[in-house]
Amino acid sequence: MLKKICVLILILWMLLPAVDPNYYIRRANLNYQKIDDMIVDLRIRSRMPQATIPDRETVVHFIRPDSLFTEDNVPLMIPGEIFMMDLERLVKDATSLRTIELDDTKDDVAFVEVVKPVEGKEIIFLAMIDTLNWTLSQMKMIDKPDMVADINFTQEELFPGIFLPTEIRVMIESKETAKQNVPNPRGAVPMTSSFGYVDLKFSNYRINTLHTPDTDLVPADTAGPELPLNQ
Repeated sequence: MLKKICVLILILWMLLPAVDPNYYIRRANLNYQKIDDMIVDLRIRSRMPQATIPDRETVVHFIRPDSLFTEDNVPLMIPGEIFMMDLERLVKDATSLRTIELDDTKDDVAFVEVVKPVEGKEIIFLAMIDTLNWTLSQMKMIDKPDMVADINFTQEELFPGIFLPTEIRVMIESKETAKQNVPNPRGAVPMTSSFGYVDLKFSNYRINTLHTPDTDLVPADTAGPELPLNQ
């Protein structure tokens, strides 16, 4: 009898649905919601297919909910979600949203697949969320059959309880059949027309300066007791 009960429990457990992907999205988005405004120094180093783009340094400004601009007024040419870290914006208008279970998934990692229309095409986004710090650690963007982009985020606790990216690397592979050597101005490994990358490095964050003028947040490694946000 006990054996039958154990088998029944195991079967019921196997039939349980995966965790609602919206739970992971909303939980990770709590970090983003602590930021009402942000100023950060940004250095961009890129190597795009069949293009030579000089390195660039600028200052990025963000004001909630969706004001994003640079001090030199030059477009970033990169999706705003990368800078605003707003995962709920990512899943808006999605035609499919599900949790992906992988055999070798660690206990502190969750995968969420998002399918949404972008410029008349359905794009697949696979987000890897760190469930210890509740930050976005990796994302794959698949534009069948033309392009695949792998985005890796290095995020650190720069303010008490607030994780922000210090580096983002976007690796891009197009599905062109004809590959052409492209001049490489930096003297590294020769690139081909089907491959490219963008490196983003962030420093000197200033956050919530418009909303907490009397209680400026200090970096986490020098902070005393945690300061309240949104006074």
